[in-house]
Amino acid sequence: MSDGEYYGAGSGARARRQRAIITVVVVLLLLFFSFWYAMSYIRAAESGSASGTTTDNRPACTTSPQQVEVNVYNATDRDGLAARVAAQLKSRGFTVKTIANDPKKRTITGRGELRYGSNSMADAQLVLRHTGDFQRIKDTRQRRTVDVVVGPQFRQLVDESRVAAC
Repeated sequence: MSDGEYYGAGSGARARRQRAIITVVVVLLLLFFSFWYAMSYIRAAESGSASGTTTDNRPACTTSPQQVEVNVYNATDRDGLAARVAAQLKSRGFTVKTIANDPKKRTITGRGELRYGSNSMADAQLVLRHTGDFQRIKDTRQRRTVDVVVGPQFRQLVDESRVAAC
């Protein structure tokens, strides 16, 4: 008895059907992952614009720089950037507590991030006037500090003459 008689004449058709099914499954997986990848970009764009990265034009008059404690973190590969920014903020009257690399080691793509808690929203508004267009991230901290995390697109603080006064 030969293989053709044992397996029947339809074994070629069965192989073609299996290849077709595998091809359809692979195409569907590619479509799914393409859609998922596109949605991740859409969500990132929505969260970036919803997080309020633009500065508020109203003066933050509830605090002065002397009352604001900041931690300055470097999220770039540029050595000494956090120290330079901290020195500039200190010269503007802010109290600088910590200067270091970003302890969260997040990948930052823009100018930077301001991280603050609900107790330091007014402080963050004031710091934002000096840093410029930083992404604001509200976290669960209870202490009244603002983290200034400098990103790769950061060049300099806002010129002091352009910072809105109270």
